[in-house]
Amino acid sequence: MNVWIITPFEPIPTENEARPMRAGMLAADLEERGHDVVWWTPDFEHYAKRHRTGDDSRIKVSENYEIRLLKSLGYSSHIGLRRLLNNHLIARRWARLVTGEPRPDMILCAWPTPDLAVAAVRYGQKNAVPVVVDVRDLWPDLWLEILPDAMKPLGRRLLSRYYRMASVAMAGATAITGPTSEYIEWALNLCKRTRGDADRPFEFGFEPQQADEKAIAAARIRLKEMGYVEDDRMQVVFAGTFGRSFEFDTILEAGRRLDEIAAGRARIILCGSGDRWQHVADESKATDSLQVMPRLSLLELQQIYAGSTLGLAPYRNIENFQKNVPNKINEYLRMGLPILTGVDGRIATLIEQNGVGHRYLENDPDSLAKLIASLSKDTNEIEVLKRNVEAHLQNADSTPAGTRAFADHLEGIAASR
Repeated sequence: MNVWIITPFEPIPTENEARPMRAGMLAADLEERGHDVVWWTPDFEHYAKRHRTGDDSRIKVSENYEIRLLKSLGYSSHIGLRRLLNNHLIARRWARLVTGEPRPDMILCAWPTPDLAVAAVRYGQKNAVPVVVDVRDLWPDLWLEILPDAMKPLGRRLLSRYYRMASVAMAGATAITGPTSEYIEWALNLCKRTRGDADRPFEFGFEPQQADEKAIAAARIRLKEMGYVEDDRMQVVFAGTFGRSFEFDTILEAGRRLDEIAAGRARIILCGSGDRWQHVADESKATDSLQVMPRLSLLELQQIYAGSTLGLAPYRNIENFQKNVPNKINEYLRMGLPILTGVDGRIATLIEQNGVGHRYLENDPDSLAKLIASLSKDTNEIEVLKRNVEAHLQNADSTPAGTRAFADHLEGIAASR
């Protein structure tokens, strides 16, 4: 089977210390099964905001696995007209380039971006190729939800083009997949389509990077050079994108409160990159209970996790996160970290049913600070949470199981055509 994977935001496997994510894990599984895999992705790397080669390029991963980079405009901010133009131009470029390519047996396209998903669906309809749209974010609802209520009517009108594109892509897809059933129902509602047997959720987990003692020691040295020093305080960690999907103002104020009510007992480590990184770094400088670090390699991050007690998931309490269990949640749990969050929905249910964390009141710094301060004195509760995490992991599907099930599903769809 010849499979095309289209996803614009994940690191590619040939990059230094690249961390395999949803598409990367699936591509590796399909390759191991003997399928030919072509992964189409922009030349512009989303998180580092850099061009990989500056042009269309082919990167051979193995005999039957190839990365196709698409020349990209690039952008400096996660939100803005230049990013939307970048997405539009990439989709047009992909549509031109594929006209001379051998026809695949299957296309898996991530949503977002709308432009690439519509282009993939139209290609599939024209060439009788099944196209699976894998919903990764509730876009454009995600951007509508973070607007102030007074701005939402205008925002809906400005995003109307993307809602039409969502309807076209979802209606034309052979199948819709995603991390949860709620994500699939969201997509089906957009296009007024009933759910079929091929519309299924596949949840992926997290697999830590294996390394020898020398590599681990080197990672610890690099962290020390960045200013990270382990101490006796209970450590709460956040790792992710510093964007508008997270309540960083709540964390900043909670850190200031911790200086007052839990000095010397607890601290919050924030790791990552993004539009708001510099703001958060500047605002936290005078707060002893906060430390902001840049985006780390996976091995470096695992050392931070090893020194942490809890994982912080400060998602905004919006539908995009209420209907999902993001990869970050599974990552924290896989590293033995109970969760602290203020979001409702699937994450809240996971925590309440399995006892693997605590919730604080959304947008309430005092609630978060008091929760952390209380846990920093309650070693018995921490032990209970840790045991519950271990029990949950024993009952949960592993990362390879989710990846294999997704690959099986794609094979089944291709075989039925």
